[in-house]
Amino acid sequence: MPDLIQPEAIRDLPASTTHSSSFAEKVWSACLGLIQENINNLAFKTWFLPIKPLFFSGSELTIEVPSQFFYEWIEENYSVHVKQALKQVIGPEARLMYSIVMDKSQGQPVTIELPHQNDASSADRDRRLIQEEKDSAGRAKFERSRARFETNLNPKYTFSTLIRGDCNSLAFAASKSIAQSPGQNAFNPLVIYGGVGLGKTHMMQAIGNSVRENRITDAVLYVSSEKFAIDFVNAIQNGNIQEFSSFYRNVDVLIIDDIQFFAGKEKTQEEIFHIFNTLHQSNKQIILSADRPIKEIKGIEERLISRFNWGLSTDIQAPDYETRKAIIQSKLHQSGVMLDPNVIEFIATNVTHNVRELEGCIVKLLAAHSLDNQEIDLQFTKSTLKDIIRYNTKQLTLDTIEKAVCAYFSITPNDLKGKSKKKEIAVGRQIAMYLSKDMTDSSLKTIGLHFGGRDHSTVIHAVNTIDRKIDASSDERKKVEELKKRIEIMSM
Repeated sequence: MPDLIQPEAIRDLPASTTHSSSFAEKVWSACLGLIQENINNLAFKTWFLPIKPLFFSGSELTIEVPSQFFYEWIEENYSVHVKQALKQVIGPEARLMYSIVMDKSQGQPVTIELPHQNDASSADRDRRLIQEEKDSAGRAKFERSRARFETNLNPKYTFSTLIRGDCNSLAFAASKSIAQSPGQNAFNPLVIYGGVGLGKTHMMQAIGNSVRENRITDAVLYVSSEKFAIDFVNAIQNGNIQEFSSFYRNVDVLIIDDIQFFAGKEKTQEEIFHIFNTLHQSNKQIILSADRPIKEIKGIEERLISRFNWGLSTDIQAPDYETRKAIIQSKLHQSGVMLDPNVIEFIATNVTHNVRELEGCIVKLLAAHSLDNQEIDLQFTKSTLKDIIRYNTKQLTLDTIEKAVCAYFSITPNDLKGKSKKKEIAVGRQIAMYLSKDMTDSSLKTIGLHFGGRDHSTVIHAVNTIDRKIDASSDERKKVEELKKRIEIMSM
């Protein structure tokens, strides 16, 4: 970039001495120095460094921009800064001409002259003034509301209360990264999808709460897609669409929940499209959630689907057994309550679909305990949660033992019944036979046949082996006891 020159030096020179491309570079450089002071660095590099000054004559500067979209974006978002810079550098009579490259391969750029306030028609000037007043009012309303800004964030939804597991590891890692530098990362937008009650809202709001807690920005907004759509319709009906749009375009971190609700709402999608473009181009963070992958949502425009896939799209799955236990223990810790491990095992084993059900069980159990003042044992838990946890009292079977052992050792039934001698499989098979002999009335022959057609001598060997391990090692004893508890709970 050429060295800057003082605005006075430009205005004091005769027009005849300023008719050159080299001087145009100096004029434009002086303008850039002023523009850069008023916009963020990334926006400056994106939208102003690619501009090429062509020539300057009298009070008129001509610049070349790469495309029609480039021209429209600058006019829509930065025209105020450009005009102020031109007036300061060139003077009150400054004029700006755009040369727009429509097809570089042909080398025939199309030149468009911007209407200037001094020679525009009265109607054009009035329309521009009205629009500027609306924009100014929208910005002013946002600044006034920021003092009492409602983020709609739940303060309980933080990373410290969010359990990380295999079911949400990628979404968790990406969320933590975004919270440290919103808008300045590759995860923009972040789209989190998954079924009901898996923690999508918790994770998104944890980002917002972290951003505010670390004082990165206060302009964080969480909104459901339904509320956004309702507010948008109300804004149209009340003639407040400009204020509505300006408000959302001034948010630094925008979090929208359940975007599948936008399906089929064409006008709402159009507004989201423009808000998305403005925020993304300004390096503001966008976070979205859905109940399924974006590409599977019917009724969403292709241009929106394309933009939603610019960043990272990741799913949250149903929590596994260990994660469910960790969630229950975390909720109990927050409540300052200790529960019998058998109760925790029972809930974690029987509530498998989502986090919300787990939390509901804990809340109901603690509420019933405070009202009845009874000890929270397994029987009390079963009675209290009978409308949530639907289980059948059943006789313990070899299939139940097989299922529990497979889950514990992360092996398959085929592994258990097969001929593999891998340590973890062989140990699992021996423990399964031991528990079958200890916990059921099945004969040695029946047990051997169930676990791969083995004879009764193999079962006896397995039982004796596990007996010796239990006597020799407390770890082995604990392992077998834990499996017994799981099997008992599964058979209730």
